[in-house]
Amino acid sequence: MSMNCDLLLCCIATLCFYSANAICDMTEDKIQVSEFDVMPGGEKISYKKDWEDMKFSCNFTYQAQGGTKESWLMGLSVNADNTKFSCSVERPGSSSYLFFQSFRMEVYGARAVEAEVKGPDQSLLKPEEYIMDESSSSVSHVEGKFHSMLGRVELCAVKPKQEL
Repeated sequence: MSMNCDLLLCCIATLCFYSANAICDMTEDKIQVSEFDVMPGGEKISYKKDWEDMKFSCNFTYQAQGGTKESWLMGLSVNADNTKFSCSVERPGSSSYLFFQSFRMEVYGARAVEAEVKGPDQSLLKPEEYIMDESSSSVSHVEGKFHSMLGRVELCAVKPKQEL
């Protein structure tokens, strides 16, 4: 039974990721999806996923309060010629009931060029609630403006051009 549930979860996670991965405007040939628990308690917690052969990684750091832990997904994708990358974190299938005190997503091995942040109802957050910083290839909440509601965060990045 567990094997069937794991396979089903993997299929659902991949479908959720593909259908939601719209801002990067790419058809990815390769994708990695992993499940992790978002834990309440007010401590800063990080979840990191590496894509070793691509020399690309994503780190999601957050502080959350609320009931119990929730199952979330992190998805990494790359286009066919390995020049565009995407990292997303989302609560699949249902709204989050946690209150996020803070969040920050960073990518390594590529330069972030676009970010999208949504609330638990999948509506876009107001632009003043978060900031994308190209110099650190990150997106994070804005203190005092972020309304503690999060459902999905995505960063799109491009591989730096190799100098000859």
